[in-house]
Amino acid sequence: MNKLFLLLCVCLTLSVHAQKKLKLELNFKYSKPNCNGAKTTTSMGEKLLAKQRLYVYQDNKCVDSLMTNDSGNVIVKYYPGTYFLFEPWKHFKKTPDNSPISDFFKDCLVKEWAKPNYKVIIGDEDFQMIYYEISLSRCPNQLACLKVRHLPSQIKRK
Repeated sequence: MNKLFLLLCVCLTLSVHAQKKLKLELNFKYSKPNCNGAKTTTSMGEKLLAKQRLYVYQDNKCVDSLMTNDSGNVIVKYYPGTYFLFEPWKHFKKTPDNSPISDFFKDCLVKEWAKPNYKVIIGDEDFQMIYYEISLSRCPNQLACLKVRHLPSQIKRK
């Protein structure tokens, strides 16, 4: 009986150890697009993704949301596993620029909504963050799924 109790305690300890949350500091940046046709400069490089909300999914369910600070950072505690982060427009099934859904091909939007912006893989002692793309890294006339491309605001039709 004592051996069975000891074995149960060891299994319980291993189970609790495997379920330990890891405290992470995530830093979010993106590449700002060159939308005006000017020559690319070094100042157009990576920008901080400041004060942005992202929705965290695991196993196709929203499990959390987070908000980056002024420096594009956020501190979270998550269990080991794979997490996918989505911009609000994807989470709420909207358009990237809040224009009417009728301006977009709906079947294409459905595919875009399913594409994560970031992937975070958390191990027992480390993590990896993979950046795919966010809507801020595209020019307004290059948004995916548009039926008619928006013209930049400087150009007006007569």
